[in-house]
Amino acid sequence: MKEGFLYRTFSSCKFALKTGWRISKKRVIFEFSHWAFTYVDWLIVSCVLIRFILDMAMKRTSFEKMMVYVWSVVLLEALLVIFQRYFETYIKPVTDVKLYDGINRMLYDKACQVDLRCFENSEFYNEYMMAVSQAHTKLPETMEGVCQIMARFVAMIGGMMIIYQIDRLAALFIIFPIFGNFVFYGILNSRIFRMERENIIFQRMADYVNRTIHLGEYAKEIRMTNVFRLLKKQYDKAVASIRKVIGRYSLGNMILFWLFQYFTFTLLQEGAVLYAGYRVLVSGTMVFAQMAVIQTTMNSNTWTLIGFADSVMVIVKNGLYLEQTQHFLEYEPAIPEDQEGLLPQLPICSVEFEHVSFGYHKGSYILKDIHFKIKENQSIALAGYNGAGKSTLMKLLMRLYDPDEGRILVNGIDIREYQVKAYRDLFATAFQNGKIFADTIEENILMGEHTESARDREKVVQALMLADMDKEVESQPMGEKTVLTREFSKEGVVFSGGQNQKILAARAFAKDSPIAVFDEPSSALDPLAEYQLFENIRKYGRDRILFFISHRLSSVRDADMVFYLKNGRIQERGSHSELMERNGEYASLYRLQAENYQTQGGNR
Repeated sequence: MKEGFLYRTFSSCKFALKTGWRISKKRVIFEFSHWAFTYVDWLIVSCVLIRFILDMAMKRTSFEKMMVYVWSVVLLEALLVIFQRYFETYIKPVTDVKLYDGINRMLYDKACQVDLRCFENSEFYNEYMMAVSQAHTKLPETMEGVCQIMARFVAMIGGMMIIYQIDRLAALFIIFPIFGNFVFYGILNSRIFRMERENIIFQRMADYVNRTIHLGEYAKEIRMTNVFRLLKKQYDKAVASIRKVIGRYSLGNMILFWLFQYFTFTLLQEGAVLYAGYRVLVSGTMVFAQMAVIQTTMNSNTWTLIGFADSVMVIVKNGLYLEQTQHFLEYEPAIPEDQEGLLPQLPICSVEFEHVSFGYHKGSYILKDIHFKIKENQSIALAGYNGAGKSTLMKLLMRLYDPDEGRILVNGIDIREYQVKAYRDLFATAFQNGKIFADTIEENILMGEHTESARDREKVVQALMLADMDKEVESQPMGEKTVLTREFSKEGVVFSGGQNQKILAARAFAKDSPIAVFDEPSSALDPLAEYQLFENIRKYGRDRILFFISHRLSSVRDADMVFYLKNGRIQERGSHSELMERNGEYASLYRLQAENYQTQGGNR
């Protein structure tokens, strides 16, 4: 793959124009027309008109003829100004929204397909953050920069031709700003980008502290502990690191900026004035009118060249961001969400793991040689200490990851042969770290499957009853229509951790799927509420395959099968009574927890 500077810049420009054209053809056409007309106007007024008037004045052309030309230019300029105002006040704002919406939709679609493994890769995540945070501004800026470059290049050629026609040697003075812009300014901008890239990790640290200070979910810990000192220490460290990086670049950047200014302005303007003054005053080979045209055109060309270089640097700098966006959008997931395949056939009679091993990092296994077979309508409890691989095992079953070794079979068919979306629709899930969204209770339960039908409301009501959350919801003025969180509404309701867990459980209860997975659904509940929830989970799971994970072993006693995991392996398996008779680690852990509960009860 080519990785040269010019190739990468060209690729980013091509991506910006292609994406912009796909989202809004009108914006691309008007953007180019706007800058083309802007520099046509510049050439006519700043160069051609002045030269024409001075020539006519020297030839003593009649005032009437001169006014006809001037008013023609004025009329043309008025039309161009009308077009520019139309573009800037209507076309640009409207298409900015369209571009913002279009690129974000593309990023949203891709973000929903990216493998979960990628979000655990810090390098990928940094590039992902650059892609999603900058794309909506960098795309229109790059499109504008490309159009500016084309228009300014043509304008500079036109200005150079005017100077060349008057004096060939004077045209050579344009070398100074070219050198200043494309050598010194180019190096300066590449250093600035490197500086910003080095600072991105420190900026994320500072942003994290800033975010935690402002979010209500952290407020209690900040007020009740000294954690703010730790956060401030992280913030101070991040700011100090940013300053250190800036300090390392500042002297070089200052020198480069001085060289850019000196070559671009000083050598050009003073040099051109001295040269033209010599031709007029000493050698007498140039008239004053020609000197004025050269000076005016040279100054105008300098600013056009500066703008040209700025546009080049903008697209180079933005291109490095858009490169991340392009890579992200071109990312091919290992498990494509739109993957075609077999449609699962109901009923689901079996789930089987055949010697499955898996690790989040190459060479390191979280699960090793997992093998079991579950039959229809069985309930399976996964027990074990934190990090034993219980949640990971469920992620593999739901095909959020694929095994490194072995196979997972559902109804005797490798799950990789199923259509991904249809396969995942087999599962009703309540995740341990599930999230509550800034929407109504109803939508938080139905999760996009809402059709405003009576059947939907019945599902919500039944799910809330199973989750033992119906009375709390009924007590709210808006019932199931109550908005959760205060993200967008000050009337929003903020439930407790236990209540949120019940909403997550209701989310699973509302989905009529043949396989249910409850991952630590009761960690924030008191023992009585936990007991009631697990009773309802077992009731819900009677006619389906049920997996549930719980650290409280008292809740797994009624499962058909218990898998006790340790160090990524199923160390013990069997019913609760069988494992207690075996008197292994599971039995020891169960008795230890039972003694703790009794002690706590006695202390009360």
